[in-house]
Amino acid sequence: MPDPTEPRPRRRGSVPAVVLAATLAFGALGAVWSVVAPLGEAPDEPAHLALVLHLADGKAYPDYDGLTNQAAIIRLCRTYAAATRACPREGEQVTPTSMRRHPRAEAPDKADRPAWDDEGGDASVGQVNQMPQHPPLYYQAMASVLRVERAVGGGPMSTDRELALLRLVNAVLLAPLPLLAWWAARRFRLSEVVAVTAAVAMFAVPMLTHIGSTLNNDNLLTLLAAIGTALLAGVLRGDRSLKTAAAVGVVTALALLTKAFGVVLIPAIVLAYLLGSRERLTAWDPDLEPDPAPAPVAGGPDADGFDARSGWGERVRSVLAPLAAAGGAVVVLAGWWFVGVRIRTGQFAPTVESARLTSALAPPGFSPDPGAFAGEFVRSMDNRFWGSFGWYTIRFPSWLATIATLLVVAAVATALVPRRDRSGSNRLQRAALLVPIVLLGGLVFSRAWSLYTTTSKFQFLQGRYLFAGLVGLMVLAAAGVDRVAGRWAPVGVAGFALILQLEALRRCLQGWWGGPALGPRGQVRAMVAWSAWPGELLGLLALAAVAAGVWSAVALVRFVMQAAPDRPVGSMPT
Repeated sequence: MPDPTEPRPRRRGSVPAVVLAATLAFGALGAVWSVVAPLGEAPDEPAHLALVLHLADGKAYPDYDGLTNQAAIIRLCRTYAAATRACPREGEQVTPTSMRRHPRAEAPDKADRPAWDDEGGDASVGQVNQMPQHPPLYYQAMASVLRVERAVGGGPMSTDRELALLRLVNAVLLAPLPLLAWWAARRFRLSEVVAVTAAVAMFAVPMLTHIGSTLNNDNLLTLLAAIGTALLAGVLRGDRSLKTAAAVGVVTALALLTKAFGVVLIPAIVLAYLLGSRERLTAWDPDLEPDPAPAPVAGGPDADGFDARSGWGERVRSVLAPLAAAGGAVVVLAGWWFVGVRIRTGQFAPTVESARLTSALAPPGFSPDPGAFAGEFVRSMDNRFWGSFGWYTIRFPSWLATIATLLVVAAVATALVPRRDRSGSNRLQRAALLVPIVLLGGLVFSRAWSLYTTTSKFQFLQGRYLFAGLVGLMVLAAAGVDRVAGRWAPVGVAGFALILQLEALRRCLQGWWGGPALGPRGQVRAMVAWSAWPGELLGLLALAAVAAGVWSAVALVRFVMQAAPDRPVGSMPT
């Protein structure tokens, strides 16, 4: 007879309430961030919007150098963006850090804001837009949103409201990240506590919630790479089904049709299947957790998971079919775009920036300094990963970003210490979760170094370029925190995330909305006045965000209080 004091096990395969609450809260937080950042005050957001408007107007996808910006884009940027260097006004003094304030009294009348094609807004300004250098999936998706909005409303809304709508769509795009982090940990057969900690950890990067709530193609890439990472986490633990392989291929193809950075998933796929071929499971089960630290047997797997009874040849043969399925899906679904671009331009990924970033920008006698570049690379990537908001107008102090990075590095190192952990994974399998983010860092380093040696300028150093590898990093970091804090790991990570998010929001409200002398109430009033949405709708959004946050906190406390450190995977109550 079951013990009535024992919590009822949750149904196999169901998602814990704490993860559902975290997913809803993450989406609500993204919606809040979509209002906090002034319109146009996000990396290249006006250029992204120009391409979306071009497509929404029924025009074909342009060549990489075949689009010029519309007058409406410059008008919106000069009206709303905080950074003066984003789109300078006539006679305005511009410095790398100068900003326009947004006092409430200067906010445009909400009832009289122009649509993109009003007052000559659809006219070309002759400024080449570099965004068509990217594949079309993200931009066609966003243009479809505007086509639906215009069909329902009988015409375009004002430009600011269309951009605000696209921002909300992007917040929805990234809302599943906590759920995907939990799923990745579960497919890797980590404990429920580790999986919940990974879900909560997605809140700990304010730059992610900022970028994720603006118009930026990195958002779709981040979502697709997160799905791919979760699928590959199961592959690393022995999932060699053709169904999973086909899904991996489709997701990778969609990532490549979003941004060329999706290429990092290809080596991750190959490595995951090779390492996963060590697993000797007759029927792969994501809810199965091997016994802790199984002892090596004669002629069987050693402590690192190698099986002397099966050589590399047999292991490779066992993964050829799933690799062929995944690779075939990538080639069929994404190959057409890159082959077509190569035929038209002679390159797989051409860019108009090549004509601007030349050796003419370097001073006479310039000689690259590897030490100076390495220092700038570390500083810029660190700050811009955690919190360098808008056009770098609002920033975390370097010491705060450094502390956050050191904590994550320590957690990852702790997770990698044991040769084999309680989930049965070996060190190589755990390290493989880092492949996407490591390869992304390598791509950024290589491109930035090339530009530095050519121009003497520090270009391309964007922390957001690493977000497509974030799920694997957070799963591994969560495993490390769990080794130190046990069932309290998700609470510790949630507290850390709360501190960073509150500090980021405080700095952004102060810096963008009327200045610190106003105080929080005045800053919020200025933000509401400049927003594209009515104040009543923003009030409902704030209430929904608070409610989601409260539910998430209550669910997290309940989860931790009911968790038992050694409870088997799959039996954790919701």
